[in-house]
Amino acid sequence: MADIRDLPESETHVMAGDVLQIVRDIAPRVEPEENTRFQVRPDGGFSYLDAGTIVAVGRTPEQIADDISSRLAKIYRYPKVTVNIMSAPGNRVQVGGAVQNPVSIDITTPTSLDQAIVGAGGLLSTADASHVALLRLDATNRYKAYFTDFGQLLEIQAQRRPLMLKRGDIVFVPKSALGNAIEVVDLYMNQLLPFTKSIGLGASYSWTPANNNTTNAVNNSNGN
Repeated sequence: MADIRDLPESETHVMAGDVLQIVRDIAPRVEPEENTRFQVRPDGGFSYLDAGTIVAVGRTPEQIADDISSRLAKIYRYPKVTVNIMSAPGNRVQVGGAVQNPVSIDITTPTSLDQAIVGAGGLLSTADASHVALLRLDATNRYKAYFTDFGQLLEIQAQRRPLMLKRGDIVFVPKSALGNAIEVVDLYMNQLLPFTKSIGLGASYSWTPANNNTTNAVNNSNGN
C-alpha cells in the first residue's frame, strides 16, 4: 500500500486476450496481414516464427519488440520488429465499493479517476472519501494499492493534473465507520426481520459517541 502521490508513471502493458501486430522493420516481402497478428494466450504468451514462445503479459509493446528482435538477430541480418496492440478486449477499469452504481468502464479514451467515480454515479453518503483506493498492476503483474483523498482531488488547485487511469485499474471506495454501522443495522432490520416492512415499523439511526465508544440507536417510527 502506498500514497497515490507515489504512483509510478503510467505505461501500457499487454494483457491476456490482446491481439498484437508485429512487423519486421525491413522485410524481404510484404507479409499477409493475418501473418502479422498474434493473440496473447490466457497463459500470457504467444508463439512467433523463429523466435519461439514470447512472454507478453505485463510487458510493454517496446519490451516485447526488443525480446523478439534479440532472438531474430541470430538468424536475420536486420532483425528489428515493431509491436503494436491492435485489439484490447481488456481495455477497461472497474469502479466499485461505496458508489451509486458499481460499473466497468471502457477506457478507449483517456479517463481520470474523477471521471470514473462520477461515471459510477458518485459516492454514497456512507463512503469514506478520504481513503479511496486505486489498485494497479505492477511490473510483476500483481496489484499494488494506492490511496488518495477524493475530496482533495475535487478541490480547485493550480497546477493540479488529473490522475489518469490505465487498463486493468480497479477503483475501490470503502465505507466509513458510520456507513458500516448503518449497513449492519439495515441487514438486521431488512433481512433478519423482513416482517417489519409489512407492519409499518420504521427505523432511524443516530450516531452517539459516548465514553469514546460509538453506538447506534434504532427507534421505531412511533418513537417507542
